[in-house]
Amino acid sequence: MLRNRFTVPGKPYGEDDPQKLRALEEAVTAVRLLELAESPIAGRFDYEHMKAIHAHVFGDVYEWAGEERVGPVGQFMTKDGHAYYGGGPHLTVAAEQQYARLAHKDLLRGLGHEEFVGELAESWGELNVIHSFREGNTRTQFVFFSQLAQQAGYRLDTAQFAPGAPLRAEFVAARFHSQDTGSNDRLTEVLRRGVVPLGQGGQDPGSGAGRSAQLRQASYPRSGAGRASSSGQQQSAGYRPGRGYGTSGPELER
Repeated sequence: MLRNRFTVPGKPYGEDDPQKLRALEEAVTAVRLLELAESPIAGRFDYEHMKAIHAHVFGDVYEWAGEERVGPVGQFMTKDGHAYYGGGPHLTVAAEQQYARLAHKDLLRGLGHEEFVGELAESWGELNVIHSFREGNTRTQFVFFSQLAQQAGYRLDTAQFAPGAPLRAEFVAARFHSQDTGSNDRLTEVLRRGVVPLGQGGQDPGSGAGRSAQLRQASYPRSGAGRASSSGQQQSAGYRPGRGYGTSGPELER
């Protein structure tokens, strides 16, 4: 159970029932997502921008909202059988490299659709396996990348990632494939169908409640409630899950 702000007499560390905590968390974060739909956080699409989004969405739930996770140190974190970066300097360096890569690519502006979705998949796949926060990574990523797409002239059609929508399960599988193999090709294929130029691809929910509702629904594509744990496998500098961890240590940037 994650220590949280829902403290009451007898529960000094917050709500300890996982189902109740999830319900409370979703209710509170829904309000914050609505606020961001109406008034996005201005930023440079760097690490501090991502942290600011996380802090806004989860600040009412967790004291550590907006802060990089600190564990497990020296080994992978695993969840649902898939590996993520361990905490510590390797995670920080890997994250900063990915945001620097986005800046070097001019935040993906001026790209045709095919090139844009390829670059978006690369950034999204890599930042997902870095998994900067203890909880709420997917929700924060959807806000961040929806905003990034918009300033680049595209729209992430979040309705296609909602429960029961065609791309939801494929998106989950594509991200796990990225973690396990180091390839973001399947994520590119999913995003190719879920990203449209602004003003195209059906009714644009715009801002406010409609956009917030779609974003909130899209932001829960995960396989289950499995808890994160350390894998026991040692982490080495420059290695990334799925790209030769423990073998050749490929470059983080591509």
